[in-house]
Amino acid sequence: MSSAPTGWLASKPPERIEVEGLVLTRALPGDNVDLVEAVNDSLDHLSPWMPWAQERATEESIGAFLAQATSAWVAGTEFQYLLRRDPSRLTIGCFGLHARIGTGALEIGYWVRVGHLRQGVATTATRVLTAAALGITEVERVEIRCDAANTRSASVPSKLGYRLDRIEHRPPSAPGETDRHMIWVLDRL
Repeated sequence: MSSAPTGWLASKPPERIEVEGLVLTRALPGDNVDLVEAVNDSLDHLSPWMPWAQERATEESIGAFLAQATSAWVAGTEFQYLLRRDPSRLTIGCFGLHARIGTGALEIGYWVRVGHLRQGVATTATRVLTAAALGITEVERVEIRCDAANTRSASVPSKLGYRLDRIEHRPPSAPGETDRHMIWVLDRL
C-alpha cells in the first residue's frame, strides 16, 4: 500500500457512536481536563507501550493533542474518540481511526483507563469502530498494530476476527516494547 495522501476520504465516520451502555464521542478541545485525569490515572499501565505516556499529562499537552485531533478530523486524516459509560462524562478510554497506513485502509489505536481493564470495553469499542471504518466507502481494510509483548492489546483483534497478517521488526519506541510489531488485519468482505 502506498502512503495515504491527506484527505483521501470523501466521508467521515460518525461523531458519536453508542453501544451496550458505552458512548464513543469525537474528542474535542473542551475534553482536556477529563482526559488529563484519565491519562495520569493510567500512566503506569500506558507507559510500557505508549511513547507519549512517559511523562504526566498536563492541560497544555492534552490541549495540544485535542487541537491536533480537531484539525485532523476536519482534514479527514484521523478521527479521535473518547470512550465513556453512558450517561457518565468520565473518560474510560481513547480510541482513534488513523488514515496513516495507505489509501483504502484505516488503523485503529486504543487505550483503556486502568480502572476499566478486563471489562470488555476495548473489544466492544473496537468492534463498533471497525464497523464504522468499513462503513466508509473508500475503506477496504482495517488494521490494528501493537507490540508482540502487549498481550492485552493483541487480545482485542483476535477476538474480533482480525487475522495476524505479519510481524515486522522495528526498534522499540516505548520501554515495554520488543522489536516485534504485530499487524492485525480485517478486510472488507
